Amino acid sequence: CEPPPPSSLSLSPAFHGVISFLAARDWDMAKATQLLHECVAWRRDFGANPVDPKQCLGELLKGKTFLHGQDRQGNALLYHFVRKQDPNERDLDEAARAIVFWAEQASKAENSKTGKVTLVFVRSGATSANGDLTLARTIAPILSNNFPETLDKVLVYPTGPGFRAAWMAGQLFLDATTRRKVVPISDQYELLSYVEPQFLLREFGGLSDFEFRPESGIPGINWWDLESHQAKQLAAKQAEAQKLAEEQAKRAQEEQQRAMQRHMQQQQQRGPQGGGYALGSFGGGGAPQGYPGRSPQMQPPGGGYGGYPGQQQPPPPAKRGLFGGLFRGNQQDAQLGPPPGQWGAPPP
Repeated sequence: CEPPPPSSLSLSPAFHGVISFLAARDWDMAKATQLLHECVAWRRDFGANPVDPKQCLGELLKGKTFLHGQDRQGNALLYHFVRKQDPNERDLDEAARAIVFWAEQASKAENSKTGKVTLVFVRSGATSANGDLTLARTIAPILSNNFPETLDKVLVYPTGPGFRAAWMAGQLFLDATTRRKVVPISDQYELLSYVEPQFLLREFGGLSDFEFRPESGIPGINWWDLESHQAKQLAAKQAEAQKLAEEQAKRAQEEQQRAMQRHMQQQQQRGPQGGGYALGSFGGGGAPQGYPGRSPQMQPPGGGYGGYPGQQQPPPPAKRGLFGGLFRGNQQDAQLGPPPGQWGAPPP
């Protein structure tokens, strides 16, 4: 199969597709046909007939990728801002669908006179946190196998000495076709050599005041779709907040239960503490009987007065002798009293 003349490339979008598959397989009809069959199967499984923008609206609304005009060769001009990437805030499948969506839109006849795309890869303002190697590894084979020979060139801007050194080392592992497609650019004037001023954003030295707006910048999306998406997003945030509050309340309850269990275990390990004295009689001492809340050292001597802890026992009554208590007899006298007939008797 011989390549067609360049003038025939403007016949129809379908012709562009056939030519791209043939060119991707070096004009081998059998290999190109096999690649085309695989592409049809992938589109059926992936749901790219074409991609419904509502399925990846969250990624499209970020405005990190959009179409704006054409380059000097008539290729569709696709801008991509690395600084708007966040690997921690994106769904991988949705992000891949968004890239496929823009690849489909860029290759349409109304956007590209050649059926090809020029990508302006904007690195300004980006940091290492914006890098997304996982997405790059996921989308690279999809674009290579299902959009063959669609990408004309990649204008990487800006590029400093560090990037150029890394590119000089990395391009050794790429084929000649891929190396020709990547164009490192360090000066805005270089961009003007590829893009006309009316399609180059003022941020990069052009004359275009274009600003991405979802209602006009995303084909196939209207205001109702945006309203529905915002309502879903709000409901999802509210559900997430409620779930978080319930989890926090559950953790607090579990922590309270664990604290109570620890307290009870500590009380059991310590055992009964203190103990008091038994309720004492008026004149007798008590023995420790486990009065709650007080240790034996804290209990009053004698067990308390009248059975009430904490009160001192009154002194014993005076022991009466023969002279009405003026002289104290022995304990037996105090208990039995004077002999009969001795009360008030004169002394011998």
